[in-house]
Amino acid sequence: MDKTKQFFTILKGGHIKTVYQPIVSLEDGRIFGYEALSRIKLTECELNIEELFHIAAQKKKLWELEKVCRTEALKNAVKKPKAAKLFLNVDANIIHDPELRSGFTREKLRQYGLHTQDIIFEITEKSAIHALDVFKASIEHYQSQDFEIAIDDFGSGYSGLNRVCSFSPNFIKIDMELVRCMDTDSVKRSIVGAIVQFCKEAKIKVIAEGIERRDELRTLIDIGADYGQGYYLAKPSEGFCQIEAEKKLLIKNIKNQLKISYQPSIFSNIDAICKKKNTVKYKEKSINVYNLMQNDEEITEVSVVDEDNKVCGILTRTYLLQKFSGQFGYNLSQRRTAGEIMKTEFLAVERNKSIDEVAMLAMNRNSAEVYEAIIVTDEQKYMGVVTVKDLLNTAINIQVKRATDANPLTGLPGNFAVQEKIVQITKDKGPFAIVYLDLDNFKAYNDAYGFTNGDLMIKILADSMRACCNEIDFKGHIGGDDFVIITQSYFVEELCMNIINSFSRSIKALYSKEDWEQGYIISKNRSGFTEKFPIATLSIAAVTNKNREYTDLEELSKIIADTKKRCKQKAGNAVITV
Repeated sequence: MDKTKQFFTILKGGHIKTVYQPIVSLEDGRIFGYEALSRIKLTECELNIEELFHIAAQKKKLWELEKVCRTEALKNAVKKPKAAKLFLNVDANIIHDPELRSGFTREKLRQYGLHTQDIIFEITEKSAIHALDVFKASIEHYQSQDFEIAIDDFGSGYSGLNRVCSFSPNFIKIDMELVRCMDTDSVKRSIVGAIVQFCKEAKIKVIAEGIERRDELRTLIDIGADYGQGYYLAKPSEGFCQIEAEKKLLIKNIKNQLKISYQPSIFSNIDAICKKKNTVKYKEKSINVYNLMQNDEEITEVSVVDEDNKVCGILTRTYLLQKFSGQFGYNLSQRRTAGEIMKTEFLAVERNKSIDEVAMLAMNRNSAEVYEAIIVTDEQKYMGVVTVKDLLNTAINIQVKRATDANPLTGLPGNFAVQEKIVQITKDKGPFAIVYLDLDNFKAYNDAYGFTNGDLMIKILADSMRACCNEIDFKGHIGGDDFVIITQSYFVEELCMNIINSFSRSIKALYSKEDWEQGYIISKNRSGFTEKFPIATLSIAAVTNKNREYTDLEELSKIIADTKKRCKQKAGNAVITV
């Protein structure tokens, strides 16, 4: 029997069964939903499910096949856990079928006691490669009926992240080819990290498909993906299976470990990772320290402190054992105090030193001392120690986090780096200004001129910031059309005006001659009505510590938000400094 005949046999006989694969929260391991996957149950069939849909498209039978698959999926879905979502795959091309609008799905939902909020339609991003209008129309069709939408196979074809996200999907499913081996492939990790970061800013949930290994799972949890799906978590089955208790516990444990690991990445001073360990007084007998180390192999160093708990020196395991070795070493050393034989050449840093700075200091030590622990002090008094292993692991984590956090469009640091910089600059007690830049009338321009030109306008603002700022000024891209500059000066009015002038000159090329000369464009507002919108301008809100000191970050955030709000209320280019 040829494949076309097999297709019609399957279609007419309804030889389709549904299997369900769990979609799991990467926060706590609970089941969020199940993807319904159609399988052919005709014996000795040469077709797979992809070929079946390909033939259906050729024979203009897509909707007929879709109805068979969807009916089977919904019929069995009455057995799913009540709170779990059901993900249904849909070919965007069925939008052309007149029967689609007859309310078939709603009728089946009523028949099986389901509701629209139970269902999420998956529309493959591959559809957008050659038929963007069909892809868009399919999404709008289901959104108009209050169904949630997931863009499937993201990263496999159409590359416009901004454009796909402009359709306001509820979920994006990252293609399994990007997920596979992403723990060892830095390029894949960076791409997925950028997608996750973008989607967080756009309020879109990310589902990673094709998780087949523990390290892939860990990497996805690490970069902040919301949900996961794949054989490592659970294979598709005819029933609504749960994931193994061990896998659920693994997800929770990885998440908890990363919360602890990344805490110092946000507040990236060395005190966040130091640990209190053994100390001895200056006058303590050295033989007691020697015996302590002999009885506990885990002790690698002991800090020596005076009566006021100020650090005087350090006794490392290697150094102390050398002192007690040799023909006369033991007899000579056992009579001396810890203060008499301690090393006075050691690295001690104050608690507010950044992890980056300490890592640099540690690596610049001579080779004999480079692996010794770093002592952390609070106004010269002992606070704890940091091992080189912990220091380097944390420094690498910070660098990876920064790399994945960078905005893919402008290359500027993102939210993570902005938060880190604000914490650092407020702790340093020096003069600073936090400058927020926001584009006015950007959405209207984007709608009228398209996303490509919208991206160019975003890049122009980033370039204007680079051109006008000093090299040491921090320049960040929070997301969309929101930017931030952090300077070590109170006086930013001139900087803000220079950016406005540079930006205003550069964007002229992005408008038609007619729009530029009349000073406005015609576009739709958020309610869908046509309206005149002025040429894009900048609202710049700057908060400094010239007249007040900020110790409460929540208070600082409120003042920044209030200043931004007042600035947006002004027409045209505006700068407010407080």
